[in-house]
Amino acid sequence: METALISLVCIAMVIIGTVTLCMSAFQGAISVTDSMKAMETEAGIIRRTGIAAVPPSQYSGGNIQLMVRNEGQTNLSQFSRWDVIAQYPDDSAVKHVDYVEYTAGNPPGPNQWTVEGIYLLSGDPEAFDPNILDPWEQMKIVINLDPGIGTYGRITVSTPSGVTSQCPVSRN
Repeated sequence: METALISLVCIAMVIIGTVTLCMSAFQGAISVTDSMKAMETEAGIIRRTGIAAVPPSQYSGGNIQLMVRNEGQTNLSQFSRWDVIAQYPDDSAVKHVDYVEYTAGNPPGPNQWTVEGIYLLSGDPEAFDPNILDPWEQMKIVINLDPGIGTYGRITVSTPSGVTSQCPVSRN
């Protein structure tokens, strides 16, 4: 009788251990599957996103005005989550690499950038989805660098998903 009781306890422990192990394995598989789905969704967004930063045709100092075209298939917004990085030497040849912060105010303060407007590629103001950069629209961003760029610089614009575009800026 004593051995039967011990055998029942051992069998119960084996069953409980097996069930616990199987549940942990299933939970791990579910976690991995959810992570892979999230990565696939994010990769799809990145594949469908494309931007092109166009430098100003004339720049003689002061605020820099760039046009950023949406050449992808996704609508872009949340400009406060975008990154703008400026690399440039100032007038005294000191090299700068600055992360330029977003501001909703216009004009931007020192080392800030803002969206001045969103336009169709023809230059007309956007007609649909205000404050959203739809595919084949462009936005004008104004960048205030302190100190200003010397003779040349490079501006990098990045979306929240990490899609970037660079453009050179040269002072006349």
